[in-house]
Amino acid sequence: MGVFKEEANTFENVARKQTRIYNDVAAYGYPYNTAYPPSDITRLIDSVSEFKGIDKNSASKRKFIRNREQWSGGVSVTIRIAWEMDEGYYVGTQYVIFFNKTPKQHSLINKDCNAFISVDISRYQEKII
Repeated sequence: MGVFKEEANTFENVARKQTRIYNDVAAYGYPYNTAYPPSDITRLIDSVSEFKGIDKNSASKRKFIRNREQWSGGVSVTIRIAWEMDEGYYVGTQYVIFFNKTPKQHSLINKDCNAFISVDISRYQEKII
């Protein structure tokens, strides 16, 4: 099940590079300009697309992308990677990735950026069906 270590590493690298986004709110993310995104962001977007393609082409009921929500200015996806099976459970890591466009606001710390990605990482356990 260690096939997706490169993708997991990409998600975790972006999570480590998150900084505070606004002066007046404790929101964290990886700010960037969509006109010239850094390679980390491009790899993350490619990884999410890869999981989307695997889910589409897979006959398995257990998908990698578990939840996708959209709102004005943003999208979030939840990706679960099972690393092992233990006593009737899949055990792995859950990545909740938020893609957001930033409105022009005076409190934005990174003024040359118009978007940010936030990655929340947690362990998960799920009963094998």
